[in-house]
Amino acid sequence: MMSTKDRILEAARDLFNTTGIDNVSTRTICDRLKISPGNFTYYYTNKNQIVADLYASMREECKVTFAAIAGSNPGILTYLEMHQKLFQIQDNYKFLYLNLFEIVTNNPEIKEAYLLESKLEHKAAIEMLRYYAEKNVLKKGISDEEYEKFVNVGQILNNAWLVDAEVFYKGNQKKKMSYYMGICCGLLEPYLTEKAAKEYRDFFKNL
Repeated sequence: MMSTKDRILEAARDLFNTTGIDNVSTRTICDRLKISPGNFTYYYTNKNQIVADLYASMREECKVTFAAIAGSNPGILTYLEMHQKLFQIQDNYKFLYLNLFEIVTNNPEIKEAYLLESKLEHKAAIEMLRYYAEKNVLKKGISDEEYEKFVNVGQILNNAWLVDAEVFYKGNQKKKMSYYMGICCGLLEPYLTEKAAKEYRDFFKNL
């Protein structure tokens, strides 16, 4: 059985995702859970505290995914499967990306953590690409400038695809994830070796 605190977080995440942070009050969460404001304030006194805990939960899920992939064989399928899991996590916490500027502005601790994690992820991504080149997943001869450009564009797309999906995407919702994975992961396709490129295409055919 879920604890009251976990139920508050789960209800808040669902409400934030479906109606937006600004349209959800602590009263809204209490009404959803049928708990008293006094019971609620035992755990949280404002929405920012909830947002901070949800952000921490999302980051922990991402770290678990990164850790599980770290020991896997270096192949394009590993890369794509990791992104598939990360995209699902992002979608589960999509309010964080739809309201990113507001959240980092109103939550200095989240902003500090977000900036640090973005910097670390940038460095890790560069190292991963170089490793993939050594293992013949990527073509030889990719310059440091190209690595930097790839990772910079990738991070921007990573933060923005959920906004694009909310505003512009009108296709089959079951295909939404694969559509945006194709855009974001497609940045890597021109750099793949022939063998990796075939595995890449087969992966998306089977999604």
